[in-house]
Amino acid sequence: MPRVSADGGLVQFPVDVVRQHAGSVDQVSEAVETARSAVREVTMDTQAYGLLCQFLPALLSPVFELGAEALHSSVDALRETAADLRTAAVNTVGTDVSSAQRIGAAGESGRPRLELPL
Repeated sequence: MPRVSADGGLVQFPVDVVRQHAGSVDQVSEAVETARSAVREVTMDTQAYGLLCQFLPALLSPVFELGAEALHSSVDALRETAADLRTAAVNTVGTDVSSAQRIGAAGESGRPRLELPL
């Protein structure tokens, strides 16, 4: 929806592109959710590294826990971002329609009506 700015240039908010991007963000969140689910299924015991390296699981477990927490937080943040993008698109369309109606109503007050490229 092109708009004319104060300096005569076009201002656009690509609602469809924002909605499409929200869908892409949802897809990424699903992929990260799959990885997060896989982390819960994988365990590491002392036998995984043989006799000489049995100390490694104790050293690596805190790192793995931090990674799992990061995946958990990432999924939540991605879902929230996708929802926020959709909200921005809906609010923008609603604001455009509302503004167009107010401007149209103002034109019906006896003054010449403005035709906007909505």
